[in-house]
Amino acid sequence: MNDQSTFAKHNLTDYINTTTIFGGIKRTIISKDFKGGKISNLFGSTEIDLSNADMTGIVVLDISQAFGEIKLAVPHDWHVETDLSHFCSVEEDFRPLGQRFEHHEKVLVLKGHSAFAVVELEN
Repeated sequence: MNDQSTFAKHNLTDYINTTTIFGGIKRTIISKDFKGGKISNLFGSTEIDLSNADMTGIVVLDISQAFGEIKLAVPHDWHVETDLSHFCSVEEDFRPLGQRFEHHEKVLVLKGHSAFAVVELEN
């Protein structure tokens, strides 16, 4: 049963929900009220450009990947915290050091699992 009022309450463009298996996804998010979401990779690559997006408070992005790669371009005024479980994986932050800890009003939390994979942050 589809309840139109339920869909009206949530703007689906404010969320990410991607699954990649032996493939690649590139998305640009321009939401001004980004709410987070989920990225799943299995032998896949996901590139998300959030540089023109905005958010308020704390937003969680759930990551689940094996043998994959995730590249996130985040705005300079977002603080990124990671709570990822790594197994033979790498997390790299290519943002300038001065921009990594400036603002705490907008916090993107990366949670989940990464095995034999890469997570890259840039802006």
